[in-house]
Amino acid sequence: MKSSFFSALLFGLAILSFGGGAAAESGSHNRDRAFHAVTLWWVIFNEPEQCVTSPEAAAKCGGVDIFGQEYLDSVANGAPDPGLIRPNLESGLAVVYATGGITSPWGRVRLVASLYQGASGEDLPDTVDPMNLNRALTSSAAEIHLVMRDHGRRHRQDYDAQITAFLDPYCSDPNLLYFAGPNLCQDVQFAIFAADQDGDADMYEFADATQPLQQARARLIRGDGVVQAIVESTLR
Repeated sequence: MKSSFFSALLFGLAILSFGGGAAAESGSHNRDRAFHAVTLWWVIFNEPEQCVTSPEAAAKCGGVDIFGQEYLDSVANGAPDPGLIRPNLESGLAVVYATGGITSPWGRVRLVASLYQGASGEDLPDTVDPMNLNRALTSSAAEIHLVMRDHGRRHRQDYDAQITAFLDPYCSDPNLLYFAGPNLCQDVQFAIFAADQDGDADMYEFADATQPLQQARARLIRGDGVVQAIVESTLR
């Protein structure tokens, strides 16, 4: 892995991306989340049978496979130590940028992205491959998680930097000991698609993963050598 491995790791407590885009959408309701910059990330487990988080479940992969238990324990104990991150490489883990956008005046956003199978190699840039794992989608039966990340209020002069990176110049992420700007960067919502699953799935908040979000849906479309994602949600 590249030397910058720990500089842009992800998912607080959770060639290339072709096509994709984002558009704000009007709707109901949270004006406190108006004009926030958000990004969407593919979290791919190309070998889900090697996952250890929930090996007996249909969706087998999760935080332990992304971070390792020691790092998760350090976060839970209030002393996060990114040096403890130990991803389960046997799971075929890949973390890849999907797209980004700006929420509407009601905190609503629609995100659309595509990813082609076979994308891997040493030349994936950090903005696309923040964990520097040098792989993307290599299996047609991968378990796929979609993670939406909130970057805080849009920076009017430079919001492109907010919607194209995992850690941007205008935010901080205490769980990764990254302190750059006044906004809080954090993973806020996710959807999970087990191996071979597609269609619609519920979205959940990381803060409360027990109840699906209302007026929020994710759709995954698996095609011949490509996957497409559509996420529609409101920041809470």
